[in-house]
Amino acid sequence: MPTLIIARHAKAEAPAAGLSDADRALELIGRKASTRLGQVAARAGINPDLALISPALRTQQTWNLMAGAFSGVEERVVEDLYETHVAGMVEILQELGEVETVVMVGHEPTSSALAAHLAGPGSDKTSLQRVAHGLPTGTAAVIDLECDWASVGSRCGRLVTVLSGRDVEE
Repeated sequence: MPTLIIARHAKAEAPAAGLSDADRALELIGRKASTRLGQVAARAGINPDLALISPALRTQQTWNLMAGAFSGVEERVVEDLYETHVAGMVEILQELGEVETVVMVGHEPTSSALAAHLAGPGSDKTSLQRVAHGLPTGTAAVIDLECDWASVGSRCGRLVTVLSGRDVEE
């Protein structure tokens, strides 16, 4: 069955006058955490086939730094990932074809809400608690789905872990 990795972008610069939200870049610590998150995922045996990425600069940068840990990943910028809701993310997933492992790089609070929505019986309790408080920047929820992409819906997966790239030095 498929695997979904729901990654939240790493730490970005604070909102500022004259800077659109979509144009906020990663801070140095966010760049380090993004690289580390890719390495942590690869060491856990995860190698995505497809990356779905929000068009925001910080998500693009997060993925570009994570991607160094993987090989052969198809990348798609998905406009609807920037400002959407759980149902919108589910629709995106339901349109996927034959692909085994997908990483979706997006934003809060929708990323953690999607992880909670998909997490069903057998999910890791510690990971569920982490997701309930929101995915911190530079982390990713890993969900093993018990359905195909076209059937993705509420409680159709098992939240197995939350990976973090946050243990990096300033």
